[in-house]
Amino acid sequence: MIKTLHIENYRSIRRMSLELEQLNIVFGPNGTGKSNIYKAIHLMHSAAQGQFSQALANEGGILKVFWAGKTRTDQLRRMNLAVETETYEYELQVGFVERLPYPSQFQLDPVIKEETIWLSDQHRRPSARLMQRKNQTVFLNNVHHEKVTHSGTLYENESVFGQLGEPHLYPEVSQMRESLRNWRFYHEFSVSSGSAIRAPQVGFRSPVLASDGQTWPRRSRPSWRLAMNCS
Repeated sequence: MIKTLHIENYRSIRRMSLELEQLNIVFGPNGTGKSNIYKAIHLMHSAAQGQFSQALANEGGILKVFWAGKTRTDQLRRMNLAVETETYEYELQVGFVERLPYPSQFQLDPVIKEETIWLSDQHRRPSARLMQRKNQTVFLNNVHHEKVTHSGTLYENESVFGQLGEPHLYPEVSQMRESLRNWRFYHEFSVSSGSAIRAPQVGFRSPVLASDGQTWPRRSRPSWRLAMNCS
């Protein structure tokens, strides 16, 4: 369960922290940023899927989603998304590509500046830190509780979750990733003629409803009819 959610410099949200329960209802007038909370949570899910760059590109790119209001000139331009569950706390900080001395088509790509995982309810103490990424370097605890540095090369525009997949070596990182990946989003099911809900399928047991409604139980036509006449 998500205990707390923190969003900073994302779309219309300058800075917001929410304490959540098992059921939460967000309401308010149009244009107050309700859907931006949903989108921010979806971005963290996409990071765990290894699709952060694609998800951000679908929203229009880093400039489109970054806070456009006033900021202090001495502040780093960072978009910050953080979530605390019952077990771990995760933070993702996203910034901009460093200015290059030559032309580039990728100047608007997102850059993962920092990623951190802590044990939950530890107030982010250094001793509770399980993983810390700074740019393309990752320091983390292995299965033997030893502090190690990941030797592989990371893409700067994707989360560590999509690039470091050794659960037998880094179980806490794997558990946090699976927690984010298991989130489900149900919003605006397509009901067009080509939608997944309308497509014929072989029936099978599914523990969860797919985000596109593909596993919704349905029939092409009623298999039986019951008529009742009352006099």
